[in-house]
Formats: sequence, structure tokens, C-alpha cells
Amino acid sequence: MRQQLITGTTFLWRTLWRLLVFVLVVGLAYVSTFVLLPFLDRRLPIFPTLLIIYLFLAYAGIPIIIRVWRVVIKPNHIPRYVTSPDGWPVDPVNIAIVARSKRQLIKDMRIAGWHTADRATLKNMVREAYALLLARPYPTAPFSSLYLFGRTFDVGFQIPYGLNGSPRHRHHVRFWQLIERPHIDKSDHFSYWLARVRRFFGRKRTVWIGAAIDDVSPFAIRWRNFQFTHGNDPEHTKERDHIIQTLQSAGLVRKVTTIRDGEPFKMRSQNLGRSFIVDGNIKVVELKGPIATAIQATAPSVS
Repeated sequence: MRQQLITGTTFLWRTLWRLLVFVLVVGLAYVSTFVLLPFLDRRLPIFPTLLIIYLFLAYAGIPIIIRVWRVVIKPNHIPRYVTSPDGWPVDPVNIAIVARSKRQLIKDMRIAGWHTADRATLKNMVREAYALLLARPYPTAPFSSLYLFGRTFDVGFQIPYGLNGSPRHRHHVRFWQLIERPHIDKSDHFSYWLARVRRFFGRKRTVWIGAAIDDVSPFAIRWRNFQFTHGNDPEHTKERDHIIQTLQSAGLVRKVTTIRDGEPFKMRSQNLGRSFIVDGNIKVVELKGPIATAIQATAPSVS
């Protein structure tokens, strides 16, 4: 009886919350169409009017409604892909690197030709927008915040290519250190990945789980909120193999192991009208260096 009462209360609460979100959506549409549009139309030409309404909807109204939705309707997924701050699936997880420390990871990626991404501060984001619009070089351009293990990535790398080396086109990858932080990782995704790569842990080894994607075009539309973003290559496994090839060409790889992580599946990318085919394989790259022979069966310590 008590369990039925709890289930009924949860159902009622979620239903009321859905109605609240519906009211917010209707209110947003009403304000945009019958308040904001007439107000701006009397004062501005049509193009800036529509631009302001678009910016209001894509970067304020819709994101706020999504965040209200996520307060109660929590996302729940297996950690085979990373998510946006709102919990939407974005990029597949497709590579892991075993290194002595974060310092070695950064050093070896740089030797292989990769640039470490800057922090996503307002100044750096404005600089990136300038480089995108005018095709100017910015080899350390910042990345947007994506989430795995309940937190944003620890370090990101990129190789720009194309016109002037601008961030319009770039190979790039985000890495998360596999480390147990239960107060952040509420879904215990750490245990999911620990079960798969436990044998790679050692006293002087850290494991970095990565999501690699190739930005093949400077502009695309996010289907969830209609914001501008990069256009991605749907064959994301090529980017994983490209990272491995650059490390191997630099003579930095000890061994590459393929781990079967479930069956292939199709997932929607953040680009409107585009999907990824996830092959179910994780490539584990062990970097060279003095590594302890004793393998631990427990989680690694923070480096």
C-alpha cells in the first residue's frame, strides 16, 4: 500500500510538472509572437527584429524551459555517450588513453600535434566566435561543456585544419579522468567503466575516457534548442582512429586494445537531421613510459 501511494504521488507530481512545462511553452510562444514581435517591429527593420527573437528563443527561452523540465524529469542513460548540460545525448564515447598522469597525457598529445583547448571563458568564447566568422587562426579554441560521470571534461585537444587553421574545421577530443567521485557521479557511471578497463589500472597509471568528434563544418543547428554549433562528421570512429594514428606516428604508443562495449546502436547527434552509428568498440591506447607491473583491482588515485 505504501509503495502504491509513493508511486501514485510520483506520477501525480510528474504530471503536474509536465503541465507546468506545457504552460511555459505556450507562454513563451505567446510572448514571442504577440508581445516581443509587435514591440520590435514598430522600432526596427525586419531582419534585426527576427534576429533578436531568435536569440531570445534559442539562447534564453528554450534553455530555461529545458532546465525546468530536467528538475523533475531526470535523464537516465548508459554512459556510452556524453551529454549536454541539460542531459541530452551528444557525442559517443569511443576512446580511452592510459597514461602515467595528466601531465604525460598532455605532453604526448602535444608531441603528436594536438593543441590543448583553452578554458571556456567569456573572453575566449568571443575570440573563438571572431575566429569562426572571419576564418582566423585560434589553435587552442575552447570547447563547449559536455558531461560524463556527472561532470564536465578534464582536458580537451584539437588539431584545426582548413582555411587559415581556424576552428571552423578541427579534429577534437574531450577526456575525463576515470576517478570515483560519488557526490558528483550520481548514476555511478564510474563503476560501469571500471568494470571494462580495470586491468589497465596500476600504481602509476591513470585512465582517461574520451569522446572524439571531427568538426567538418563551421555552422550547424542544434535540434534541441536551435542554437548554432559545429557540424560533425557522422562517422565518428574515423576521428578515434585518427587520434591513435597520430600517437603511433610519433612513437608514443605501447599497445592498442579493443574492448567490446555492447552491440552497435544508432543515436541522434546534436546536429539537426544527423545521427551517429556507434560500433560498440572502445579503443584503449596505452602510452609508453615506466609503468608499474603490479595491476590494482581498485580505482586509481587522483593525479
